[in-house]
Amino acid sequence: MLSVNALYHRAEAIERLGGDEALYVSVASLFIESSAGYCAALEAAVRAADMAALRREAHTVKSMLATFSYEAGRLLALRLEELAASGNFDGAQALTDELVAAVKRLVAALATEGASGAT
Repeated sequence: MLSVNALYHRAEAIERLGGDEALYVSVASLFIESSAGYCAALEAAVRAADMAALRREAHTVKSMLATFSYEAGRLLALRLEELAASGNFDGAQALTDELVAAVKRLVAALATEGASGAT
């Protein structure tokens, strides 16, 4: 299993949030609570072949993953967002599956850390 720092960069995330650790904990908790909804929205959009919705949802997830400096996940979301924007559905399901798995990995890491765990 990857260490937390190998998956995302906690210190960068806190810095991105103005150095406010309490805000980081709050944002991390909100992300954990909202993650199932993000994943469901991605999966619903790809099932419906709704490229506009898929682009929108990928963009939202990309922003959230960027908040936590989770670069590998952010890049997956960017690829899916660009694919959806192009209107090309080829590969959308596979990318969506990868992105959902990435979101779940971040949730697991944040939950393991307790969102407020040591750096």
